[in-house]
Amino acid sequence: MSVNTSAPARALPAAPIPVPRTAPRRRSVAQGALAVLLIIVGALTAAYVAQRIGGTHDYLAMSRPVGKGAQISRDDLVVVRVNQAVGLRPIPAANAGQVIGKRAVMALVPGTLLTLDQVTETPVPAPGHQLIGIALGEDRMPSASRLSVGAQVLLVVVPVRSNGDGPDLVPPRTITATIVQLAAGSRSGQTVINVEVATVDAPTVAALAAGDRIVLALDGS
Repeated sequence: MSVNTSAPARALPAAPIPVPRTAPRRRSVAQGALAVLLIIVGALTAAYVAQRIGGTHDYLAMSRPVGKGAQISRDDLVVVRVNQAVGLRPIPAANAGQVIGKRAVMALVPGTLLTLDQVTETPVPAPGHQLIGIALGEDRMPSASRLSVGAQVLLVVVPVRSNGDGPDLVPPRTITATIVQLAAGSRSGQTVINVEVATVDAPTVAALAAGDRIVLALDGS
């Protein structure tokens, strides 16, 4: 009887799994392109900021309040350095001679950048008109917050009360006026209003104001 003494066959080792070498390379290329893009964007941003900072110029602004129709003097102006802005046309500081001596078209407050649209050579009041100052209490006018320079108003004449038996519902006289300037009065709750009225109405308005016979109404027309 014969015995087989040969060793059992061994299994061959598994072949190594090939690892793709392209993935890391692709990732490194994408990262490099992103880094270059970020560098370009950063450089463009820095250039834009530098250009904006370097684009400042000297312009004229108001240093103190100036009412509508008032002449603008050199002391009313201050030079400010600001960037150019699209849509704004402030007056360069070098052109101050074009502003001094002219009149304000509207009320100007400190810090306002001045433009040529805000000044005029036409005097205020306009020809055929006069300025009258009226001091009114809170019960003779709408809320001061509702009033603004340039607003059209009606000056309502308060009738003189008498002991007669005349009708009470006679429509009072009204005079058209334009607000030129607003200021706080010397008494609490009082407002001083400079109004522009026709020359023919100026003496009447002045007399009525002195007699406290005016009520101011906003004109909605």
